[in-house]
Amino acid sequence: MAFGRTARGYDLHAEIDKAMAASGLPVGSICGTYEGPIIHPDPGVCANRLADFIRTLEFASEIGARGVILVPIFSPKFQPEMSPPMPDLSPVADEDTLITQLLLAMLADARERAADGSAAVFLEPLNRYEADYLNTVGKAADLCRAANHPRIQLMADLFHMNIEEADIPDSLRAVAPHLGHVHLADSQRWLPGHGHTDFVSAFRALREIDFDGWLALECMPTPGDPLENMRACVAYLRSCWERAIPGE
Repeated sequence: MAFGRTARGYDLHAEIDKAMAASGLPVGSICGTYEGPIIHPDPGVCANRLADFIRTLEFASEIGARGVILVPIFSPKFQPEMSPPMPDLSPVADEDTLITQLLLAMLADARERAADGSAAVFLEPLNRYEADYLNTVGKAADLCRAANHPRIQLMADLFHMNIEEADIPDSLRAVAPHLGHVHLADSQRWLPGHGHTDFVSAFRALREIDFDGWLALECMPTPGDPLENMRACVAYLRSCWERAIPGE
């Protein structure tokens, strides 16, 4: 199971516990059960959101989840209430440099305060319409290298990659050492099998790099019966994986 942003606050942690007990399924990742993106121009908001994120990271370790997905900051145009514009302090530091320095410092703080855990931080690049700062898996890999810690990894979302990457399979291969998690959705964010994304070539790249993380669905409601759509999606993805033989 992969959990997303369905509620605010820590009651959702109890709901995750209940879902695990009822289904017998493990949790692969947690996305967005914390207060919001940790980068913010107000230091007090940064501190509160980081503490909130760390609590979720600790909870993920407790239940055995692989990691917690983190979008550092949204575009002010996309979610102004969550991510107001950051200052441009040129020539000392432009906005991009300032965000990077702040993010790396906060990730180091999170690692230290959650040092006993096992869950990773999955940095997620978003497309240009949702974020100005982090759009490609290559940029996320640069941040992972700068953070220099095995629990700081990146997440590849095929929906966002379909917009931002020139070649999805090559991009996946290039970031192999830092790739910890993958989100699956088709080209229009519907369930795989309803758009034009080439899942076979993406899966072939994942098999070539011996990816052993989770593949999680993150999709919008898809026209049709939900249960039948899910069954068809599972069959489609299994077929894509079986056809994704390296070298063919």
